[in-house]
Amino acid sequence: VSTIGNELKDRGWAEQTDDGLVVSDPNALLDAWAGDYELPAGREQSLYTHLHGSALDNALLSVLNGPSPGRLILRSYSAADRIAPFARNANRYLYADQEAVDQLSTHMRLSAADKGGNLLVIVPDEDGVFDDAIEPMSGIPCTSPVQTYLDLQHSGERGREAADHLRQEALKWR
Repeated sequence: VSTIGNELKDRGWAEQTDDGLVVSDPNALLDAWAGDYELPAGREQSLYTHLHGSALDNALLSVLNGPSPGRLILRSYSAADRIAPFARNANRYLYADQEAVDQLSTHMRLSAADKGGNLLVIVPDEDGVFDDAIEPMSGIPCTSPVQTYLDLQHSGERGREAADHLRQEALKWR
């Protein structure tokens, strides 16, 4: 922690105050983080279901609110759509553990899709993306605004536009 704090101070992104270490330039820190960011390591799965639109969302809600959903959160465009809507994307993007993927597969009759999947899941090697999940809509967990921003920055041109919109709407610093 001390090494990270010193690095933040050396780069001018944080300062030591009587209250402790305070991020003094969150925008520069976020820009640098986005420049070095890589999606969390894990297994990516492109899955297909015949469901779409509200039927797909209702099926996801059924799994999320089921008796044993595992760990499942919306990410990327799907999370941004709940936090600060901007870009339209018919796919659903998720982080999930294997238990949740199994529940989704059973409940939604998913099949693997080399191309054309409409449910894009990453089963991360580590659980960190789940730790700061938010619920902008009741019963729908999403990645945090910062995680959503980072994911969108690395998802193509529309993703960068959606990230910029999310940053303006949801990443306001004190």
